[in-house]
Amino acid sequence: MRVREAARRIPMAERKRATRAQSTTRLSARAHRPELHDGERFDLIVIGAGSGGLSAATRAARLGARTLLIERDALGGTCVNRGCVPKKLLSYGAGWAQVLGTCLAATGGREDWSDAMTRVQAELGRLHVRYDENLEGAGVLLAEGSAVLGEGGMVQLGDVRLQARNIVIATGARPRTLTIPGAQLASTSDDIFTWQTLPKSIIIIGGGYIAVEQASILARFGVKVEMLVRSAALLPNFDHDLAQGIGDALISQGVRIHFGATVDSLSQGNGAIEAHFLCEGRADRVRAQAVLAAVGRQAATEGLGLEAAGVQVNDKGAIVVGRHFRTTARHIHAVGDVTQHPQLTPIAVAQGRALAQHLFGKYDIVNDVDFDLIPTAVFSEPALGTVGLTEAAAAEKYGSRDRIEVIARRFVSLENRFKGNAQQSLIKLVTHAASGRVLGVHIMDAAAPEIIQTFAVAMRLRVRMSDLRTTLRVHPTVAEELFG
Repeated sequence: MRVREAARRIPMAERKRATRAQSTTRLSARAHRPELHDGERFDLIVIGAGSGGLSAATRAARLGARTLLIERDALGGTCVNRGCVPKKLLSYGAGWAQVLGTCLAATGGREDWSDAMTRVQAELGRLHVRYDENLEGAGVLLAEGSAVLGEGGMVQLGDVRLQARNIVIATGARPRTLTIPGAQLASTSDDIFTWQTLPKSIIIIGGGYIAVEQASILARFGVKVEMLVRSAALLPNFDHDLAQGIGDALISQGVRIHFGATVDSLSQGNGAIEAHFLCEGRADRVRAQAVLAAVGRQAATEGLGLEAAGVQVNDKGAIVVGRHFRTTARHIHAVGDVTQHPQLTPIAVAQGRALAQHLFGKYDIVNDVDFDLIPTAVFSEPALGTVGLTEAAAAEKYGSRDRIEVIARRFVSLENRFKGNAQQSLIKLVTHAASGRVLGVHIMDAAAPEIIQTFAVAMRLRVRMSDLRTTLRVHPTVAEELFG
């Protein structure tokens, strides 16, 4: 049984009906979607209506540029349609299923999935309408289709050739697929948001944040989850205490994790998919109704005509950009996940806005955004939030662990005590020993994403432990544990 049978997809017609009642999922014929003519000229053509593309197009149009935004699918890109927004909504749904105890029933959690997906589609519909109205209000012209770059600022859109003074590529990224025998049996993180029902069991290949989030969501909806992780720990770019903590939390939720597992192949038979893997030199296998490959994302550049336009990519296929997000081709820029920069929505939004301001504004804001200090969250249970240097990175930067100080507190929050949940929260600060300046903050708690946002501001202002200790805090809260 392939995953497309075990976890039934929502039929396209049904998905469109559910969304059309509240939105225009795909681009429709409204006033700001004019008929385009061969040779028509624009100040700016933006390819891709995800977070970066929407940001660049809207700011440019408000600055007076004649702007065309081209999108072949739905407004909002990965974040709105197949990423952060539906993922966080499903995490909320999984949490409620857990609180109400439905996951204690044999199939109760999985039955809640259909209702959760209905709510997700309704919210996405609302967002599509809002984006559409914002673009129209800004004066952005919209076109549907697949754009192909040409020479000298030319963009081919179907049978029409358009000209632009400047072009922005903002086509985002797509899930990386497996390259092993039987790879076609695996779904990706995009596919999950088309499932109408859940499988009883699933194998998740990968140990990054997408794998962790999906494992947490599916386990709380009552799915039996096994993870095959190539490395020795989850979340290799996170602080080791957070990685260990979320691993322990997943295990306590019933998730089985196989570390050091290299998957050789997938096969199908007897109503299940079997994953064959090596672990510490020993061959092993696990079976489940479905397989999810969460092995990273790669820049979506297929069919854009980059080579003909003179746009270079790196060895991972991402577009290489320099200052002001300029590519190797004159007047062609790129922002967001399609570039070599970290693949996060706030980065794409900031880049798009800064680029438009540079091209059409009276002042440049590129230097106003600190792209080195990036707050990050993982919407698991418990959630994770991190900003700044990990303990290991700080020790490496300053030459010795003696030059840094680590303050870590583990405790059970009042919320968890009320629920009868023994899950511990973790708050960890990494500071410079001599000056007391905070170098990194790492939190594991349901409130972590909200808390870490504030600390990104504090760290940009070079906050010190002495500042925290002399600041009054709100009690009782999780955040007060950060103040010493």
